[in-house]
Amino acid sequence: MITRKLTKLVLICGLATTALGTGAVMAKGGMHHGKGMPEAGFLLSERGAAKLDLTQQQQAQLKAAFEVQKEQMKAMRGDKEARTAQRDTFKAQKETLLAKATFDESSAQEIIDLREAKIEKFAMQKLKMEHRVWQILNAEQREKYTKMKKRFAKKMKDKGHRKGKRGDRNADEKAEG
Repeated sequence: MITRKLTKLVLICGLATTALGTGAVMAKGGMHHGKGMPEAGFLLSERGAAKLDLTQQQQAQLKAAFEVQKEQMKAMRGDKEARTAQRDTFKAQKETLLAKATFDESSAQEIIDLREAKIEKFAMQKLKMEHRVWQILNAEQREKYTKMKKRFAKKMKDKGHRKGKRGDRNADEKAEG
């Protein structure tokens, strides 16, 4: 009986702590507003606006730009069924390639080209967004923002986070040599 009450109390305390922690992260601008550009969360936060001395007009321009970005990325990703169908097609093509007695380089290149085209499309969209942000910021804000991004990247590297999904090539090379 006492154990159940204690378990419930621990569970409630844990949930409350989690909820409060999430609120604090969101208040600091730590949650991103879109997968395409994690910096959106910082730039749209009160903290980011204060650190970069953004004007109301700049904040409005950034918000509008990120909303457009969000819609464009959503359109590029397509709906869930379309993504699932693409993934299934890729898996089927890969399985067919692997099942062949000899390696078919042209088929493999087709699979790679399809994946790379999609990656390039998203990379182009991200660069366009970074350009929009850069045009909204003045020279002093650009300098501050660049320094902040470098510090953040160093902090993530020091914590052991990898830059991309493919990992840090330099770390891989150091491990080999």
